[in-house]
Amino acid sequence: MTTIGIDVDGVLRDFCTGLEKVVKEHYPEYLPEDYTGINNWKLSDNFIADKADLQKIYWDEYAKEIMGESPAFEENVRQMKNLISHYDGLIHGNTDVTFVCVTSQKPHARYHTLSWLGKHGLNFDTIYFRKGWQKWMVNVDYLVDDSPNNFENWVRGRGMKEGFILMDQPYNQHIETEHRVYDIDSIMEHVNI
Repeated sequence: MTTIGIDVDGVLRDFCTGLEKVVKEHYPEYLPEDYTGINNWKLSDNFIADKADLQKIYWDEYAKEIMGESPAFEENVRQMKNLISHYDGLIHGNTDVTFVCVTSQKPHARYHTLSWLGKHGLNFDTIYFRKGWQKWMVNVDYLVDDSPNNFENWVRGRGMKEGFILMDQPYNQHIETEHRVYDIDSIMEHVNI
């Protein structure tokens, strides 16, 4: 069996746009004059706010708006639904392919992500809630994720780059890998089945 883990934020859900919307509406003082969008993984480098202030926004005060209502990367969601329905129950050669969700969410807000997935028709059989630095420990053959930190933890924990499929985002351009994708359909080009 080949198991492919799919992250939510930065892969299926546009967390950055959701956060930007809340900041513009409720904390405009956090926007620098030259703000051009979130292009640095360290969120506090994108805003005039420290990490704790931003975490308070997306983990507590506006978790519902950001985790439950952020827009989807529509094309990725459409492609993911197609892949799930195509591979669900199929055996390719000697390999059964399954997709699972592997996401880092705070316990008090996980239901927002579950609701978001359901609203978008993403019916994963299994959802793993793991802290980002623990994602490499989930029993998957491949992990599709956008996080530079999760990439580094995968390489350190598993001892290899193979298996980590990096979803391209402005904040991960410094990562050198042969396994970068620009949409969900492309991940199958990096999967050996």
